[in-house]
Amino acid sequence: MPESVQHVMLFLHVISALLLGSYVVFPFIVGRAASLSGAGQESFMGLLSTLNRIGQFSLIVTFISGGAMVSEGSFSGLWMALAIILLVIVGAVTGMIGGRIKKLRANSAAGKNTAADAAKIKTFSWIASIAVILAIVIMTNPQILA
Repeated sequence: MPESVQHVMLFLHVISALLLGSYVVFPFIVGRAASLSGAGQESFMGLLSTLNRIGQFSLIVTFISGGAMVSEGSFSGLWMALAIILLVIVGAVTGMIGGRIKKLRANSAAGKNTAADAAKIKTFSWIASIAVILAIVIMTNPQILA
């Protein structure tokens, strides 16, 4: 791969990793959803849904740009497997977050109790947050799994 393409891939990878950082703060801001009600809660869920969508798109860019860079490097099989597993976990959990946000918004509009949905979103967001932090640790320190 030409050096200019490598630089572009690295740039895209870093930018998308920064956007994945939104999942690190997600558990802290999602706790506010339970304290809101009605239109305020629905509006707040719209914001969380947008953040989640941005995070999911950045996850795709991270995966593609990382795959392009790994093809040029020499990384251990364990490192590559763990990186892929962590990114798949983030993708799966954020998909579940998106589904729960939709359910919470529907329940909020119908005047139903949304505490259980908010609790599940918070649990899923903690899993995503931990997986993102672990992914950043192993990706910035590949030698720990050499």
